[in-house]
Amino acid sequence: MERRNTQNPGGEGRLPAMAPLANPYVPFQTENPPKYEARKGIIRGTLFPGLDLPFMGMVNNKELPVTPKTELQVLAFAIKELALYLDTHRDDKEALELYQQYQQMHHDCMESYTEKCGPMNHHTPTKGSRYRWLSDPWPWEYAANKEG
Repeated sequence: MERRNTQNPGGEGRLPAMAPLANPYVPFQTENPPKYEARKGIIRGTLFPGLDLPFMGMVNNKELPVTPKTELQVLAFAIKELALYLDTHRDDKEALELYQQYQQMHHDCMESYTEKCGPMNHHTPTKGSRYRWLSDPWPWEYAANKEG
């Protein structure tokens, strides 16, 4: 049996014997809480003002450019946020309606983007007789997609 040197763990990530533990806290959300508009929510990191707890008081107030790709990003964020909320508040009809509205808006926006610019990913259905996924520019090539 090999004996380890406990005096010098060599970066093994050990805590000191009396290290305090962290106590995480997540505020409990009530039914039908106030919500940010999706474009503000993505900047703040949550759709729900009650969960908007800036680290050390630092607040992100930057605006995203208005492009088809950022619209898709904003809608996908709102859908995910509402899905997480609905996981614990399944009877909130207002949140469910908003969730379904964002889903439809995302679907419509994705169809419009795909028709104009090509597929966003391999799961995006495309029309035509040509495999368009490899067509330039790729969705993440910022300089080539400023207008897209």
